[in-house]
Amino acid sequence: MANRTTTVLALVLALGLSGCFVVSSDHRDNVLNNNQMDGATPNTDAEVGPDATTGDAGTDAGGSDNILVDQCGDPTARYEILRDTRNAFIVDTRDLVNRVSTCGTGNGPGNDGFLAIEVTAGDLWHFHVLPDPATPGQDRDPFLYLLQSDGSSCDTRGCQHASNACRGSGDEHFAFVAPSNGIWYLGIDDVNPGGGVYQISAIRLQCNDGMKVHGEACDGSPNCNSDCQEVLSETRPAEIEANDNPIEANFVEIPPATHEVTLSGNLGGGLCTYPDVFNFVVDDANSTLTVDILKSDGTICDNASLTPFDIVLRNTAGEVRAGPMTDGTTGCAQLRVSGLSAAAYYLYLEHDAPIEDRIVTYQLRIRVTPP
Repeated sequence: MANRTTTVLALVLALGLSGCFVVSSDHRDNVLNNNQMDGATPNTDAEVGPDATTGDAGTDAGGSDNILVDQCGDPTARYEILRDTRNAFIVDTRDLVNRVSTCGTGNGPGNDGFLAIEVTAGDLWHFHVLPDPATPGQDRDPFLYLLQSDGSSCDTRGCQHASNACRGSGDEHFAFVAPSNGIWYLGIDDVNPGGGVYQISAIRLQCNDGMKVHGEACDGSPNCNSDCQEVLSETRPAEIEANDNPIEANFVEIPPATHEVTLSGNLGGGLCTYPDVFNFVVDDANSTLTVDILKSDGTICDNASLTPFDIVLRNTAGEVRAGPMTDGTTGCAQLRVSGLSAAAYYLYLEHDAPIEDRIVTYQLRIRVTPP
C-alpha cells in the first residue's frame, strides 16, 4: 500500500489545488514571538501541568485559569501552543463569546475558544473532546474543528478538519495529517448556545515506536502493518474497531487468486455518525471495483433496509472517487467503479443521521477485477 509519505504528499497537492491557503511564515513567527510577550514562556512540553501558560494567556482568555483564547488566528493574541501530546486537560468556554457561528456546513452557536497547534508536515494528530464528566448539569453538544489563519483571522469556509458527529453529549474526535509546517488553531465550540466545561486530548501520533496510544489502531502488534493499521484478510475478515478515520482504517488484503474478499462488521446503535473505513490497494491500472452488501446466507442484499448507509470511495487525499450508488431494483447500497488507477483507496460506510434504533451487522464484499 501507499506509505505515509505518499499520503502526505497527496494531501499537500490536493490542498494546493483546491485553493486552500498555507499559513504564512510571517504569521507563524508573529504567533510564536507574541507567545513570549511580557516574559511568558511558550509551552514546549506538552505534558506540563496547567501552569504552563495558564493565567497569562492574554486578556482575551476566558475564565479563571483558562488556556483558551476568544479569537481564532489573530497573531497579536497570546495562545497556548501545543507541539506534542497533551492528554485529558480541562478548558472552559463559559466566559467566552460566540465568534464562529458556522464551520463548513456545521453550525456552532455556542461560545468558542481556541488554542494553537504547531505542526511539521507529515505529523499525525488525533483530537478528542467531550463535556467534562465532573461538571454536572451541562447541556452540551461539542463541535470540534481545526482551522488556519489568513493572517489576521481564521477562514471557516472550508472547515476540512472537524467533528460534529454526535448528538448531545457524545465525544467528538477526528484525525489530522499536517500538510505543511505551520500553526493551526483548534476550536472548541458547541451546537448549543452558551458555554461549558470540556475535557480535551490532543495526541501527536508516533507510528512504529512500539507504543499504541489513543488514536492509533495498533503499533507493533501481530496483524499490524507499518502504517499502524489492523490488517484484515480472508482468514481475518472481521472489522477491528475503532476504524472511523483514514489513520485508523482497517487495511484489507485482497487475495490475488480470487480478487475478492468478504468482511464482516457493525455500524450504528448510537447517537453518532462515525463511519467504518477500510483501506485497500489496486495493483493494476484500469481495474474495476465491485462492492456489495451480502445477507447472512451469502446472497446479495435484496432489501434497502439492510443498508441504512452509503458506500463511498475516496482517494488518499480524501477526494471522492465514487459517490453513493444503489441498486435500481432493490435500493441496496453498492459500488460499481471502472477505470481505477493503480493506487491506494479508502472505502467508507457512512450515514448522515445516527442509526439509533439498532446495530447494523453487515457483510461487505470487495472485488477488484484487473483489466
